[in-house]
Parts: sequence; C-alpha cells; structure tokens
Amino acid sequence: MTFAKFRQFFLGRPLPTKQMGEERLSNIQGLAIFASDALSSTAYATEEILWVLILGGAVAFSFSLPIALTISALIIVVVISYRQTIHAYPQGGGAYTVVRANLGEYSGLVAASSLLIDYILTAAVSVAAGIAAITSAFPALYPWRVAFAVLVVAFLAWGNLRGVRESGKLFALPTYFFIVSMFGVIVYGFWRFVVGTLPALPEVGGLAAMSSVGMLLILRAFSSGCTAMTGIEATSNGVQTFKEPVAVNASRTLAIMASILVFIFLGITFLSYQMHAVPRLEETVISQVAEGLFGRNTFYFLIQLATALILLLAANTPFAGFPRVTSILAKDGFLPRQFQQLGSRLIYANGIFILALAAIVILLFFQADTHSIIPLYAVGVFLGFSLSQLGMVRHWMRDTSEVKHYFSIFINAFGGALTSIVFVVTFIFKFEHGAWILMPAVLFLVFFMRAVRMHYTSVQNQLALENPIPPIPKEKTIIILVANIHVGTLKAVEFARTLHAAHLKAVHIAAEENAEETEMMKQHWARHVNDIRLDVIQSPFRELTGPLIKYIQGVERKWDNDTVIVVIPEFVPTKFWHHWLHNQTAMQIRWALEHLEDVEIVDVPYRLK
Repeated sequence: MTFAKFRQFFLGRPLPTKQMGEERLSNIQGLAIFASDALSSTAYATEEILWVLILGGAVAFSFSLPIALTISALIIVVVISYRQTIHAYPQGGGAYTVVRANLGEYSGLVAASSLLIDYILTAAVSVAAGIAAITSAFPALYPWRVAFAVLVVAFLAWGNLRGVRESGKLFALPTYFFIVSMFGVIVYGFWRFVVGTLPALPEVGGLAAMSSVGMLLILRAFSSGCTAMTGIEATSNGVQTFKEPVAVNASRTLAIMASILVFIFLGITFLSYQMHAVPRLEETVISQVAEGLFGRNTFYFLIQLATALILLLAANTPFAGFPRVTSILAKDGFLPRQFQQLGSRLIYANGIFILALAAIVILLFFQADTHSIIPLYAVGVFLGFSLSQLGMVRHWMRDTSEVKHYFSIFINAFGGALTSIVFVVTFIFKFEHGAWILMPAVLFLVFFMRAVRMHYTSVQNQLALENPIPPIPKEKTIIILVANIHVGTLKAVEFARTLHAAHLKAVHIAAEENAEETEMMKQHWARHVNDIRLDVIQSPFRELTGPLIKYIQGVERKWDNDTVIVVIPEFVPTKFWHHWLHNQTAMQIRWALEHLEDVEIVDVPYRLK
C-alpha cells in the first residue's frame, strides 16, 4: 500500500477546494464541536468552588450560590460581547483579530499567545481530567493513565484530520449525551426539591460547623470557579467553519451554548448546596449528587459515563480553534506559512499536528496529573478576554457610521473591566501554583512571532522586483560528486557534459579504512569515464561535508568569474518506505552546500523500477 493510499484509508479521500462550503458546520454540529470545552467545565467548576470554601467551614458553603450567580452573570456579559465580536469580525480569529486591529500589533500578539497557550493547556487538562474520572472508577488502570491520555489525544487528532464535518459527527453524540444527562439530573433534582423529597447526603466528619469567611476566601473561590468560563471564546475564533450566514449561525450557537452552560452550572451548584455535598478526593460532587438522587443504578453509571466522555472530548474544542488561529497568524506572517495550508480534507492539518504534539508533551511531563496542570489553566483565557473587550471598545469608538454604539461600548467596557479584575485575581491566587509560567511563555511566543515576521519581511524585500538582478558569471565550472560507479553516476556524467562547462571535474570523498574499495572505484572510473579527472579527497575522520566544502571553495578560488555547479547523482526508490533503507546522503549534501555563495546545486535522479 503506497503512502497516498494509506493516507486515504486513514483520513478519507481528498476533497477538492470547491467542496469547502459543504465542509462547513451546521449549528448542531458546531455546538457539539465548540461547546464541549465550556460544558465540560461544569463537571468540576462547582467542585473547585467548594474545595476553597471548605476552608471556611460549613457556613462558607452558603456562598457557593452567590459565587455561581456572579460567574453566570459574567458569562452572560462575555457572551454578549463575543456575539458583537462575531458580527464585527466574521473572518474569525477572535481576540487576536480584534486586538491587533484596534490596540496594535504587540497587543494582538499577546492576545494570540495567551490564546494558543490556553488551547494547548485545555487539550491537556481536559484529557487528564477525563482519564482521572475513568481511573477513579477503575483504579487498576491508574498505572496506564499516561498511555491512555496519549491515545485519547491521538484519537482526537485523527478525528479532526478527517475534516470538520467528520469530527462533528464523531463528537456530537457524547456532547448531547452529557447535555441530556445533566438536564435530567437537574430537572429531577429540582422537582424533588419542590415536593420536599430532596435527599441530604451523609455528613463528612472533620468539617467545621462555623468559621469566619473573609473576602480573600470568597475571591479565591470565585477565581477557582471561573474555570466554568473556559472555552467561551472558541466559537468566535472559528466563525468561518459555520455555514452561511457565518456570523448569524456562530452567534446563535454561542448563545445556545451559554444558556446550556449557565443552566447546568447553576443547577449543579444549587443541588450540591441543597444536598450538602462536600468535595472529596475519592468521589466528585456530580457523582455524589447523582448517587443521592438515583442510587448506584443504571442512571447513575450513565451520568458518570457522560461526564467522563465530555471531559475527554472537551479537548476537541482546541482542535477546532487552534488551527484556525494559527492559520490567521500565518496569513499575517507571524507563524510559518505551513500553518496556512489546507490539508487533503480541507482542514489546517499542521495546526492539528502541533496542538496534538504540544498536548502530548505536557501530559508526559506532568504524568497526566490534572492537579499539576490546572494551575496553569484559565489565566490566559481572561487575559485574552480583557484585551478583546478593550479592543472592541476602541472598535466602536472608531466607527465612523452614523449609528451610535453607546450600548455596545457600555457592554464591552463593563465586560472588559470585569474580566480584567478576574484576570488579576486569578493570576494572584494561582501565581505560586504555576500561573507565573504564563508570562515568560507569552513573551517567548511574542518574540518568536515577531522574529518570523521580520524574516518574511526581509525575504520579501530581498526578492522584490525593484531590486537589481545579481550578475550571472559567464563561465561554468561543474563538479560531479561521485560516491560510487553505477548507472546513476554515468547518467549524471552525461548530463554534466550537456552543460558545456569551461571546466568539468569529479570528486570522491574517501575514508582511509576503505582504501581497497577506493582503488577499485578509481579503476572503474578510468574504464567508463576516461576524459574527466577524478579527484579523491581523503577524510581521516570519515566526514563527508567538511572536506567537500573545502574542496569546492578551493575550486571556486581557482577560476574567477565562474559559476560552480555541483552535480549530485541520486537514485530514487519506487516505494516510499524504501527511502528509509538508504543514507539520504544527497539530502545531507544539499543542506551543507545550499548556503555557499556562487554555488549552484543540480540533482540528477535515476529512478529505480
């Protein structure tokens, strides 16, 4: 099976560019792809709040609902703001596009860097959390958690490499399974609360009945619960993946996602408070609520299955957003051009590969431990939120249309102020737990992207048609590289003759331990090519490129106003895996010689049958 056939079997048949419109997402598919990250956070956001409030004793748990309501209000403000962003910038790119257009290049790169880092961490932490849910139910699998996490990332990458429609089909069922399961839990629990039959969970020993609750504790719980907001921005980054009209469908999907998110988040928080759920290492809050309502029956295990699946598939949202952002950055010249290329299935395959690789590296480094990764998580989101909101304020203020956008300015300014405060609070409380890594990571990415842009600008300036064409020397000096005497070598010799060079030479780099082979090769050369001198260069350290470069430079100095042309004979295997059976010497030589001035390289392939 050839590589092309294997790729087609693995990823599906290549799609022509004209099918780009057909590969766009419906609202149902878009909700499945872009909502999984945000919705999955409801599986642990309430628990993160309770883990902090437990330090204040039983009385502190009464603050869980006000905190959840505050976060829900913040979600609504941010969603309204991002709906405005979608309509103002339907080309996608989210925070990066908005900030760069309104606050300048460096601010845009900061927003893009924080967004890319958060996408990578989202993929890693979501997979780690999903694997943790599975190993909690089946402790025997714990030693294999890292391997399972890597396999999940590979599966998600494969699903997205098959195309956006394919990934929508693959991941729609688990997302809607989780939504239906959580709605069932919340509606049933609220009904039992209304009729007065809502059970209370067994009390946990060691929990203080009363304690002081300070503002710092509440702010810390608030910052932990803000993990419920991660993933909201993904829809605005991938607007162009939706069917036309893209802005309308993307904003509608975002509104539906936010409504579901707020309902589940508030519902789980309400039930956990009313049922007196207390976070425990051995069991999640959702598990406690579900067991209290249904007992350990089929419904309970279905809810646990839905939760585990949504946590694992939450990593799919970055696979939809990360490649889109990298493609926009590449189009603007801040990332390598390869990120802008569409793959055979009309997706940005290089972005998917890089995201999968980065997530796997993090999972391997932190041994797929959720608690080690999560302190790095969410801080970057609020940095992007804040910059995006401020950028939108500037956008509305610069708008020259007759329509006054006072309400839009207020929404974005209010949201920007809130998210800036949340960013500061979250960064402070998570600083010592690893959030400090965000700053050097963002700075590194900003400088890297600036360096890429400077390189492309330099290349463009040097290749501009206005520049004078470099003079081409009239004479040619040809050097034929000879590794061995075979049909491919003789073909290269005949090709070199057709170039009518002023000087025609051949060179062989010989290792001292192969003296007999070298002597035999010289005899073959004299028999088959008796009119071209063969220079044999001894290499005592068995090095090829160093002596060759020294020889070429010596030839170049010998004749003035000559172009040195290096002819490289190369045989080409018919099957792609045959390449691995050879040393790829020709490739190494090209890499070594391509930076030499006034030296041209010509490959003469001999294709094997």
